[in-house]
Amino acid sequence: MQARHWLAMAACALLCACSRVPQEAAPGTAASPAPVPDTATATLQAKPIEASAETGAQAEDWSLPGAITATTTYKEFEARFGSGNVRKEHLTGAEGIEYDAWILFPDDPAKRLELILDDGPGPRTVSQIRLDNPETVWHDANGLHPGMPLSEVVRRNGGPVEFSGLDWDYGGTVTDWLGGKLAPAADAATLSTPILTRRDGLPDAVDTPSGDAPFRSDDKRWPDIGHDLVIGELLLAWPSDEDE
Repeated sequence: MQARHWLAMAACALLCACSRVPQEAAPGTAASPAPVPDTATATLQAKPIEASAETGAQAEDWSLPGAITATTTYKEFEARFGSGNVRKEHLTGAEGIEYDAWILFPDDPAKRLELILDDGPGPRTVSQIRLDNPETVWHDANGLHPGMPLSEVVRRNGGPVEFSGLDWDYGGTVTDWLGGKLAPAADAATLSTPILTRRDGLPDAVDTPSGDAPFRSDDKRWPDIGHDLVIGELLLAWPSDEDE
């Protein structure tokens, strides 16, 4: 099994959902959160940040991917966020699969950001961005972030979503936006994949959808899953030519 299989599977699921949406977005399908003003985005991308954690915290708008690209180098991350705020780590994922990552703000749980590296030949490049802390300050362009209840995901989507059942290595992955507002356009620059989990404090006796099968957020067998399930992880990826 390839080293990135457990992460690539989630991205492929979202690509399948993407292929089921129209080539052109329908009027009025913009995501609910207000976009970052153009002036703020221009400043974020054009002006380097001083090598200081405090300066970085003040300058970032915490929206992903922001100025982070698949080809941003390690030295560029150091120049942008400060050499003390970037670290190389070797991590373990689902099924014990090991992978390399660059970590932004590794010692600050709220700002920690995992940049998963491509395991192919040639210079190391970022293949995915991963978040898993419910207290994180980061979020995607639609405002999705770990800890967000499924009910809020559905509200922002404007309709139900489909996801894989829990309790296996790839469980909880949102696989289809069912034509909602959060469905990526065919030419989307990045793909965002929420992975659902049971909320903290949910009693073990409470039943939730499980197993390698698709489920919908409006399944009447689980009337409370909008509250019982939350985003446990959020993955962002850049489509490649091989995905088309």
